[in-house]
Amino acid sequence: MNKLYHPDTNLIRDYVNAKLPAGASLLISTHLSECEDCQQHMATLTNEEAQVFFSDDSEIKKDEVDDAFESLFNRIEDEERETIVNIKAKQNTATINFGDKVFELPEKLAFAAEKNLNWKEFGNDCGVAQITEGAGGGLFFIYMGPGETVPEHGHSGREYSYVVDGYYYSEGTRLSNGDFSVFDEKDTHAPATASDEGCLVVSFVENRLNFFQGLLAPLNRLLWWYLKRS
Repeated sequence: MNKLYHPDTNLIRDYVNAKLPAGASLLISTHLSECEDCQQHMATLTNEEAQVFFSDDSEIKKDEVDDAFESLFNRIEDEERETIVNIKAKQNTATINFGDKVFELPEKLAFAAEKNLNWKEFGNDCGVAQITEGAGGGLFFIYMGPGETVPEHGHSGREYSYVVDGYYYSEGTRLSNGDFSVFDEKDTHAPATASDEGCLVVSFVENRLNFFQGLLAPLNRLLWWYLKRS
């Protein structure tokens, strides 16, 4: 899997076929809205999927057709709701605050400006705030101040992230505005920022992040419960 900068082919294909959790789809959609290369990639994959679906050699079952149309109609309804949000965002730019810092949100994330964010601060100048929670995981804003580092952690599930503002480093690789990344159970990292203005990231986390190992591992559940409290 290509974990950095852009969603890979498998992720985009799963996005096209509506097989991803809502939070992951939202971050991919946000990246797609600003990345022409990924837009072209998705168009190619969509065309390939359509050719397979309607080919003479394929055996199309009635329930598969029904599922496909239901997915299409749901996507249309979602896009209609997003259009309403986008119009409001253009009329009044959507922003969020962390302390005295103000961040402008991409149109796809404009809804988060209406949330009552409860920031949990850590380090000298860092914070995390849950945006939404669902069966598949939770969506969070994570802010890292200049020179700050998120403690090293592993993952119980995937962590999908999109950089809203600034840049940070993950294991020596720089990720900046508009970049997408995904880390899974095999990955351990300690994101750090050197940006003068800090860095704001939005992440969709399946299950939880694990900051403690060995005998202290049970504390991960307690910490995650605290971070998700309103």
